[in-house]
Amino acid sequence: MALTSPAKAQAGIVDSLKRIALRVDRDSASRIYVRIANIFTGVNSDSVRTYAAIAAKTAPGNKITRGDVLIQFGNSYHMENKMDSALKYFNSALVYFSKIGNEKGIGKAYQSFAVVKRSLNDYKGAVEDNRKALEIYEKMKWDLGIVNVSNNISNMYVSLHNYKEALAYSRKAFELSKTLGDSSKYFNMMMQLGVRYNDIRMPDSAIYYLSGANAYFERNGFYAFLMVLNSNMANAYWAKNKSIPQTKRYLYKSLNYSNLSGSTDNLVPLYRDLSVCYILEGRKDSAEFYLYKTLDVMDTLNNQRALQQTLDLQTRYETEKKELQIKSQLLELEAKEKQNQQKTQIIWLGALALVAIAVFGFIAFANFRKIKKQNLIIENQKMQVEMKNEEVTHQKELVEEKQKEIIDSINYAKRIQQAVLTGEEVWNKVSKEHFILFRPKDIVSGDFYWAYNTPNGRSVFALADCTGHGVPGGFMSMLGNSFLNEIVVENKIFKADEILNRLRAKIIAALGQKGMTEQKDGMDIALCVWNKNDNTLEFAGANNPLWLLRGQELIEYKADKMPIGTYLETPAPFSSKVINLQKNDTIYLSTDGYADQFGGEKGKKFKYKPLLELLARINPLASRDQKAELDKSFQAWKNHYEQVDDVSIIGIRV
Repeated sequence: MALTSPAKAQAGIVDSLKRIALRVDRDSASRIYVRIANIFTGVNSDSVRTYAAIAAKTAPGNKITRGDVLIQFGNSYHMENKMDSALKYFNSALVYFSKIGNEKGIGKAYQSFAVVKRSLNDYKGAVEDNRKALEIYEKMKWDLGIVNVSNNISNMYVSLHNYKEALAYSRKAFELSKTLGDSSKYFNMMMQLGVRYNDIRMPDSAIYYLSGANAYFERNGFYAFLMVLNSNMANAYWAKNKSIPQTKRYLYKSLNYSNLSGSTDNLVPLYRDLSVCYILEGRKDSAEFYLYKTLDVMDTLNNQRALQQTLDLQTRYETEKKELQIKSQLLELEAKEKQNQQKTQIIWLGALALVAIAVFGFIAFANFRKIKKQNLIIENQKMQVEMKNEEVTHQKELVEEKQKEIIDSINYAKRIQQAVLTGEEVWNKVSKEHFILFRPKDIVSGDFYWAYNTPNGRSVFALADCTGHGVPGGFMSMLGNSFLNEIVVENKIFKADEILNRLRAKIIAALGQKGMTEQKDGMDIALCVWNKNDNTLEFAGANNPLWLLRGQELIEYKADKMPIGTYLETPAPFSSKVINLQKNDTIYLSTDGYADQFGGEKGKKFKYKPLLELLARINPLASRDQKAELDKSFQAWKNHYEQVDDVSIIGIRV
């Protein structure tokens, strides 16, 4: 059976309701138009207001409809993020329903208050308002209202991380939905209960209820529900038996329904989880493909949000400007009209003067005073218009000033980061023959380099690549720098693997990371401890390797395949390797920014093999010349393409 598009289904329902409204009495028609307005809630605020206004005009005497119209107007302003206006209409609805003694309307008003509080992240307040509505519906024994509010309270408790209460209210909604005779509501509550079991890590129960709802949603073409359902099925199978094939199967199904529904809200976790599956299968290309898909969607969403904010400010400025222009034109028209009226009055008075010159003198004097007063009013109105123009100009200047302040703050953050990064005097003590190629993607960098020389003849140095770039990456880099100082400088830990183990523990504790569902922030790092007394180098790495160039031979020392941060599997201790160095050996450390840069004639990645060949070719050069050649090659490859990540390479000659 072919699945129906949600947009077409919605349009069909609206058309059917409109045809019914033409064939019934005015009271019934007004209630139908309120239903149509409710269909557009969350989709189109203008349509909500349009059909709410039609409902009000269709049957102005219908008391209940008048209150429902107030709620629909509040919904339309909530959709536009105008919370003050939304609350104003919802409060008017509460007062009105209280006045006419309509209990169901009072409950709906409290539900509307809860929606606004949820948007403002006041989840406890949303629970309280929903409970007020629940008490009313239970007193009325209105089962549908009890089901809806119980499900809302369950969602609020999820946001508060109180999964026990969330499950209790979800079960209540599901059990009561069985009595409604509404298949759509019943299977929706069944799916919600499956999601709640997922939240508390009971995968068998989650799979049971999700599977029960799946057939109904597929039969009726509910793409948005199927997208959420299959995503939860993937999580349930992963929690149950870590089955990568089953997890991938449901992730791809969720991705397909996401495309059919036109929704992009769920794409980031879907692409991310697919990338993780391919990492676990060892399929690097596929993992990398979905990782970049994740980053692309995140960048697109961030750009859309930034663009929307700019457009909102511009629209507001243009609207206020047009309103002021219209007011100015209206004032000018009124002034001309008043002047024309005054001229007409003077002509009539002149004609009457032939009959009653004494009366003319009195009236002329009175009109003179009136004209003077009107002119003063007009001048005052013009002055107000000019003041409004100045206010709008001032607001525009404030926006520009705020933007400059943000950029200045980021530039200041760059100076702070540069001050925190290890200086040349420390690196010269590590080795006079060294270079550091450091090219941040944005003003501040998610890469950082660090070094410390001990009094007993050891040099500890590292190069790290933190999650993200720009300001978030910059914060993470300074956190990593601080922790390395604490571990090595203050606590005197000089074992490479032990340094990484302690660094991982501190990052996880600082970010509050607890498991698979938490934010996967952290870093990749290559860290070395060079004992100059016996000329040995101890290396430990988290995803980032070490390359040693000895004559014409390039030796790669691989890192442990796990990051500094949370990891999908049970964390294992980091390992280390001891290398016997020889004179003129060159140690190279690099983040992935250079190899991952797109460029060249076909817009492909530079990749690691050409990078290693380039290092082997320039190795005989002095350190500063190696850095210059690397920078020159990077610029030539990148050409007109945008830099995709922070770029960092360190070279140290023994």
